[in-house]
Order: sequence, then structure tokens, then C-alpha cells
Amino acid sequence: MAVGNSVNDEIREQQKKVFSEQGFKGKLEYFIYYYKWHVIIGVLVFAFLGSMLYNVLTKKEVALQVVYVNSFPNIESTEIMADFQKNISIDANKEEVLLDTSFYINSDSASYYAEQSVEKLLVMCSAGTIDVCVVDEAYFMEMAAGGYFLDLSTVLSEEQMELYKDRIVWYDCPNNLTEGEEAIAIEVTASPKIVSTESYPNTKCYYGIVVNSTHIDNSLAFLDYLETP
Repeated sequence: MAVGNSVNDEIREQQKKVFSEQGFKGKLEYFIYYYKWHVIIGVLVFAFLGSMLYNVLTKKEVALQVVYVNSFPNIESTEIMADFQKNISIDANKEEVLLDTSFYINSDSASYYAEQSVEKLLVMCSAGTIDVCVVDEAYFMEMAAGGYFLDLSTVLSEEQMELYKDRIVWYDCPNNLTEGEEAIAIEVTASPKIVSTESYPNTKCYYGIVVNSTHIDNSLAFLDYLETP
């Protein structure tokens, strides 16, 4: 204990000497020399905690996640969803609607990007993070065969089913437990919002709700939005 005390006493004496004999510059240099790492680590910890707190406080719930598969690359997804958000009743401070147009899948291609898109789509749909898929004709039947889509007859009214009857795609998915054909999608190639944004200028495209979507009302609202001039 005596040795420890003498070392501490010596350090304190050195500090007193520096503070009494040197000016502000000398004190600052002394502080930086002995305590800079303490300050740096403290600042980094504070910044990390501040960032975590900011993310927690500003994080919004996703009210709808839409995916466009193989759409034309000129789509401004942020503008589309900002326009759509005006049509639904959500608190913009707490909720958000998202459109992901990054999926480009060519079944005849073995490219790394195509494989990654397939895996990402499968994972997101399985996790229930995607509500709506708008997909081109080339990849639509693969998604249909995979059992991705909800039977729209279970969520659309009789009036809506009658309205879309000429555009409904009926399909008997081998992966589904239900026997017989289901209304898995609606062709939206000529829908005003698809046409005006030139989302699928050279192919047919189809709207479907992912089978485990948790935002059915907003998913149907997006269908109405696509049909609005």
C-alpha cells in the first residue's frame, strides 16, 4: 500500500507542477498526452449509443412493402409511394410504405445477381416482409407454381371480383392444400399507374398479394391506386 500511495502521490505532484508552472497550452498538451485515448473512446461510445437511440426513436413501422419484379429501371419508387401514401390513412410520422424495384430475375440466366434476387425474394416472402408483388409475364408463372400468392377471392368483395373478372388469373397451384383453381393474381398491364410510370412497357404484368401478407387492407388499397388515372 505504501508503494502504491507513493506512486499516486508522485503523479499528483507532477500534475500540480505542470498546472502551476505551464500556461494553458502546456496544460492542454499534458491533458492530450495522458487522456486522449480516454476522450476518443468516450466520444466513440457516446456516438454509438446516440446513433442507436436515434434509430430506435425514429424507426417507422412498415405499413406496406411492395416489390416490382423485372420492372423497367427508370421507376422513381420513392415518388410512387409518396403519391400512394396520400391515398391511405396512415400516420406518416410512425409508418411508411415501401417499393423495392431491385429484383431482376431471368430464369434462363445463371448470373450471380439473378440468383441473389431469387434468394432475396424467397427469404422476404417467407419472412412475411413483402405484401404485394407486381411481376412480369416471364417470371410470373414460376412464382405462381411456387405458391407465393394469396387466393384473392378470400379478400376481394363479390363486386371487386366481378370488376376484375376478365383480368383475374386462375391457377391450381400444386403446392397449395386447397383443391382446384384459385384467383392468384390480376393482370395490371393496362392499369393507369403502370402505364404512366412505364413500369412494364414491353410485357404483361400481374398484381398479387403474397400469401402471408400482414397488411391486406393496404395491399388492396395499392391495387386501387394502380387502377387510378
